[in-house]
Amino acid sequence: MDYKRIISESWVYTQKNKKLIRWFGFLPALLTTTVGIGYIAYQFFSFKSSYLFNEQDESFLYDVLGFIWEFINTHLSWTVPLIVFAIIFAILYFLFPTLARAAAIQKIARNRNGQKAGVGTGLRYGITSFLPLLEYHLLIKTFTFFSILIEMSFVLRNLGPTIFKLLLPVFVLITFISLLLMLLFAYADFFIVVDGEGVFNAMKKSASLVVNHWKHTFLITLLMLLIGIRIVLQVIMVFLIPALMVLITGYIATIALPFTGVIVGGSVAIVALLIAAYLNGIVDIFSYSVWTFTFLELSAEKQVSARDVFVDDIGEEKKEHIDHKNLH
Repeated sequence: MDYKRIISESWVYTQKNKKLIRWFGFLPALLTTTVGIGYIAYQFFSFKSSYLFNEQDESFLYDVLGFIWEFINTHLSWTVPLIVFAIIFAILYFLFPTLARAAAIQKIARNRNGQKAGVGTGLRYGITSFLPLLEYHLLIKTFTFFSILIEMSFVLRNLGPTIFKLLLPVFVLITFISLLLMLLFAYADFFIVVDGEGVFNAMKKSASLVVNHWKHTFLITLLMLLIGIRIVLQVIMVFLIPALMVLITGYIATIALPFTGVIVGGSVAIVALLIAAYLNGIVDIFSYSVWTFTFLELSAEKQVSARDVFVDDIGEEKKEHIDHKNLH
């Protein structure tokens, strides 16, 4: 397999499909990045309010719930619209990124095989594999690296450093198992979306494909590195956006009206969020393309059984001709 060719073709394909980036890259990344900011901000302020950095050991969750209750009592007319917005946002967050992934893989695979498939075609066929793909993602969500980090922070914040040190070998083992499972199930999404396999059958076939093509570990490692770079960039943006908002708002509030500071800080945060979501969308589509191209090539190779008779590249007829010539 020519790794450079696959990565080069994937990048060219990504750059030529701006609609794919906008609909199936940017929009789901906007949802996931926004939620990621919320997660990281909550973890940051929870640590800041905990006994590790605060002698009073205040509960940040209690403060958040108190703020929400006070806001509801003060702005009763806003409550229903905000609840409706929160419900719609939650539904989109839990469903749309998976649907966008299925649709993107469908479009990329069909284009790779010479079919004329647009965004609508990818979405239409992606819907058919949406539910099994959602089931698979819910199944493995606990084993993702981000989920393990959240669990580690929960233990450290609530049970203390002593218990955290005792459980650290367990977390390291779980992290290793998680990385191994993610490697073995690297092609499960594509078996579900492209071949229409069930969840457990797709996981089984993915593990078999990875094991049978162990020489391509370099490509898989490269892709994992790509995903790792994406996560690092996203975490940096997740920390940067709230920091920019707080710093700019605080600075302007000291030299001008507080309302102006809020508007400027909020505007900068929104622009930074849109840029981060678009960059993550590009990386997502590029990653989907590389994985899809790799999956199509590897899965198309015929598996040789121990009972199969080996025939070399020169062909049987040519070989017989050479043997006949040698006899004379």
